[in-house]
Amino acid sequence: MDDYKYQDNYEGYAPHDGYYRGNESNLEEDAQSDVTEGHDEEDEIYEGEYQGIPHPEDVKAKQAKMAAPRADGLRNQADLMAERMEDEEQLAHQYETIIEECGHGRFQWILFFVLGLALMADGVEVFVVAFALPSAEKDMCLSSSKKGMLGWGFSMGTSYHFHSWRVFVIVCALPCTMSMLALKFMPESPRFLLEMGKHDEAWMILKQVHDTNMRAKGAPEKVFTVSNIKTPKQMDEFIEIQSSTGTWYQRWLVRFKTTFKQVWDNALYCVMGPYRMNTLILAVVWFAMALSYYGLTVWFPDMIRYFQDEEYKSKIKVFHGEHVYGATINFTMENQIHRHGKLVNDKFTKMYFKHVLFEDTFFDECYFEDVTSTDTYFKNCTIESTIFYNTDLYEDKFINCRFINSTFLEQKEGCHMDFEQDNDFLIYLVSFLGSLSVLPGNIISALLMDRIGRLKMIGGSMLISAVCCFFLFFGNSESAMIGWQCLFCGTSIAAWNALDVITVELYPTNQRATAFGILNGLCKFGAILGNTIFSSFVGITKVVPILLAASSMVGGGLIALRLPETREQVLM
Repeated sequence: MDDYKYQDNYEGYAPHDGYYRGNESNLEEDAQSDVTEGHDEEDEIYEGEYQGIPHPEDVKAKQAKMAAPRADGLRNQADLMAERMEDEEQLAHQYETIIEECGHGRFQWILFFVLGLALMADGVEVFVVAFALPSAEKDMCLSSSKKGMLGWGFSMGTSYHFHSWRVFVIVCALPCTMSMLALKFMPESPRFLLEMGKHDEAWMILKQVHDTNMRAKGAPEKVFTVSNIKTPKQMDEFIEIQSSTGTWYQRWLVRFKTTFKQVWDNALYCVMGPYRMNTLILAVVWFAMALSYYGLTVWFPDMIRYFQDEEYKSKIKVFHGEHVYGATINFTMENQIHRHGKLVNDKFTKMYFKHVLFEDTFFDECYFEDVTSTDTYFKNCTIESTIFYNTDLYEDKFINCRFINSTFLEQKEGCHMDFEQDNDFLIYLVSFLGSLSVLPGNIISALLMDRIGRLKMIGGSMLISAVCCFFLFFGNSESAMIGWQCLFCGTSIAAWNALDVITVELYPTNQRATAFGILNGLCKFGAILGNTIFSSFVGITKVVPILLAASSMVGGGLIALRLPETREQVLM
């Protein structure tokens, strides 16, 4: 029976004679099945396991296990972001309704006054240097390289004189000081507090706005009906350390790191987040405006002064080989060149040299007393037996000169530099007219901003300013340059105003200040670059500054049209 079973199960074997009578392949298959009987493929021993090499399937399983929490975290972050965006949209519409209930009245007028002082301070700082510089550089003896130190003028010098330019600077500083003090008494923006999740503080400020306006309108009994305001989902919380936790250095370091992370995240969100395209376009427009506007505002006065200098030089008088003996000269000598002359026993007393050059001239037994000078030099002269008493003819006035038995007695004290005097009024006039010309542009832009929209105002203003730049090719006189400057400033200011408005309206509340700061920093860089480039071409060519300004205006205006219009958009 056993033999029969054996034979029945394994037909390839002959149990009685011991000979192999079956197929060899069958033998191998049967042997393999016998070895793997009761064994699963998943339980196979991985060959690399003996060498300490993990199985590929184990690696994949581990990676999948680690990726699952990360993916969940990303999904949670995306869900939180989507929820926050939805909350911000609901808050934007609700906030408009709340502001309508608060009304417009005394509180807004107070706010307008305080912010007006701040804007006044911003406007003053742009033009105050141009007004104060001519007087300050004389008072403090500032060279061209040291004019940037004007802000330290109150502490410079051994003696302090309360001159008129200092009074002017103090008066110009009053709006800034008053606005700083007034802002300390103004509440924080309730919209910003809501974005930060501070519902109760925001509600109290909105109630204060409502009650202030209602009392001013004679309805103090009117109740603020808003009880709950939508607060956006908070993505992270600001870390606040108790005073008993750690050292002061550790507390300060944690607060600094947390604040820095918030600022950095806001900056990245503006540059790389969903607003990156708007930020890129705005950066180009801001830079183009700053390069052209600030470059030309510096170029205009320099060109006007250049025209004056050229006209002045065209009237110069040149004297060759003159001989003067025993003369007394007590009048003003101006815009003259004396070459190869000979002056013997001449007396120069109580006189003024203005733009005078003595070249290859011989002075013998002359006497200079109580003499003042501006831009006056002695070049390659021979000065013999001559006395200089109480003059400002210092050593730097004499270039390659030879002195023989000459004496300098009691030279004038004070600043040793020459300053222009005739151009002071022109500087004031150009700065004043440039400031005055923006007033009509401000009024027109304020009236038409909501009618024609931000984009049309930016594009139109920049294109008209570019046309004004081309007309500068025909400005070959002082009056023409002043006129084109006023027209350029008056038309371009509308683009500045619309650009400020659209920059604020394109970003949500919690990123608005960061975006404005980034773009304003880029604007300052453009202004510095424009001042450097444009001033370097004064007296060389007008083509480069004009073409650069016009092309920047045209390019910036056309690129600005790709921004979304925000005229009727609810602020997020």
